[in-house]
Amino acid sequence: MSPHPSYPRTRLYVTDPLADRAEIALEGKKVHYLMQVLRCQLGDTVALFNGHDGEWQAKLATASKKTVTLLVEKILRPQALEPDLWLLCTPLKSGRSEWVVEKATELGVARICPVTTRFSIADRINETKLSSIAIEAAEQCERLTIPTIAPLTSLPRLLGDWPKERRLIFGDESGASMTAKDLLTQFRHGSHAVLIGPEGGFSAEELEMLRVLPYVSGMCLGPRVLRADTAAIAALALVQAFCGDWEGKPAFRNA
Repeated sequence: MSPHPSYPRTRLYVTDPLADRAEIALEGKKVHYLMQVLRCQLGDTVALFNGHDGEWQAKLATASKKTVTLLVEKILRPQALEPDLWLLCTPLKSGRSEWVVEKATELGVARICPVTTRFSIADRINETKLSSIAIEAAEQCERLTIPTIAPLTSLPRLLGDWPKERRLIFGDESGASMTAKDLLTQFRHGSHAVLIGPEGGFSAEELEMLRVLPYVSGMCLGPRVLRADTAAIAALALVQAFCGDWEGKPAFRNA
């Protein structure tokens, strides 16, 4: 729940443009969620965001079994810059990829790039499902954007198209890389991406390929061997703490 008592308790992501007095029509699952799960009534308010126009308060104006109309009333928060942080992670089994997407969204990641490596244990993803999980997580954590879920690709192909101005930091379990504090203090400014390998780690060839690239740096994630999902969240938290938006304090939104 928002710390501000007048802020709507329910947040929804929509694709429609948001502006004063705009009418937003909802169908399908969102109607079921508002009317059956939350038991909303006419006149109740919700917060809406679309990743571009900020966050707006809207009132439930009409409702039927299949359609709900929301009337946009006022802006709650203007659109603001968010961290330009990417996560590159191999697909995981048993729902763990979904968990990583959820937590990465909460941590402010802008782009999630599934990537296959030599020891990857899965070679496919469900982009639609992962996008739905990212939307639900963004609604819950009160961010103003939805992270992009990129198509699955191989590590060599991804590195071949890599934007050289973005620092790529990979979790290095060999112990040969710098500590997080030393590395992230050195590369505090600019755009960052975190690369986490599979449970079996990177192959010797992949480590060699990474280490010769000038825009890639290895980062030690401590003395214990971490599961891939744990390593992803730990690395993202470190980058946000040293280079991201964790230094700021949350502020109340406009009433």
